[in-house]
Amino acid sequence: MDSTISKSRRIYQDPYAHLNPDGGFDAVGIPAVEMGSSGVRKKLGNPYALLNDQGEYDGAEPSSLPPSRTQQVPESAKNRSGYYRYEQIQRRARELQKIIWRKRHELWPEGEPADQVEMLDPAIALKALGFDFDLTETLGQHSDSRTTFEVAGIVDRAKKQVEISRRLPLNTRRFTAAHELGHVLLHQELRMHRDKPLDGSSTTVMERDRVELEADKFAAYYLMPEKLLRKRFGQLFLCDQFVLNEVTQFALDPSDSLRLSERCYTVRDLARILAKAEGYNGRYFCSLADQFQ
Repeated sequence: MDSTISKSRRIYQDPYAHLNPDGGFDAVGIPAVEMGSSGVRKKLGNPYALLNDQGEYDGAEPSSLPPSRTQQVPESAKNRSGYYRYEQIQRRARELQKIIWRKRHELWPEGEPADQVEMLDPAIALKALGFDFDLTETLGQHSDSRTTFEVAGIVDRAKKQVEISRRLPLNTRRFTAAHELGHVLLHQELRMHRDKPLDGSSTTVMERDRVELEADKFAAYYLMPEKLLRKRFGQLFLCDQFVLNEVTQFALDPSDSLRLSERCYTVRDLARILAKAEGYNGRYFCSLADQFQ
């Protein structure tokens, strides 16, 4: 076994890291970091990274580790319950976004999109990962233990193909495609998988089983990169963190500012209102929901 892979597995605390479904090894991309640093553990999402049985730190010298420039998203180890932590899912989404950025000239040979959001098209990401993406008039119906539903999306790992139904509204179609992209990256055990229509509106864990919730989370992280979302939020609402008071209520809805506070029982309520807002402080704009749909 390549010594680099062996060292990488010690860092990730995962004896199966970089092993692909065909029994071969995927490319290793480990950032050059200073051994013994708390930044390593924070970066890897593992508080015990590099710690050996003697309470000391293992690892190679930074110069012996390959650069992180790879066109494959590195594997993330699941926790003991067999699930991904949300920060792991977010890291996978970020890694894929970096791959798309590095391959932008290849993916858009005639010029990259002016709007960065267009670069987050799940169909483009699937293409970058070697999967075909098709829109199909209908994918038929499927029955599970609870109900029969119109199939919205299908992942066929053997054929390296993802299909999405044209019957879905555009915003639902995009989120469903990103959800299937999440399955491709996170759930190697799913060889053939069918999904219900999705638009990201599920609000409780009980509404979705854990595997589906992980794919939902991936879709949200991928379609709405935190840095880009914060930048556009600041441009629209002139702040980093929105505080609801008399002044901001009026700026948000001058025609009915008093009732606005009555509709905001929770932070989630306020977040939804801000996401759909089409104006603030006398300026009109495309809502965040429409920008990132």
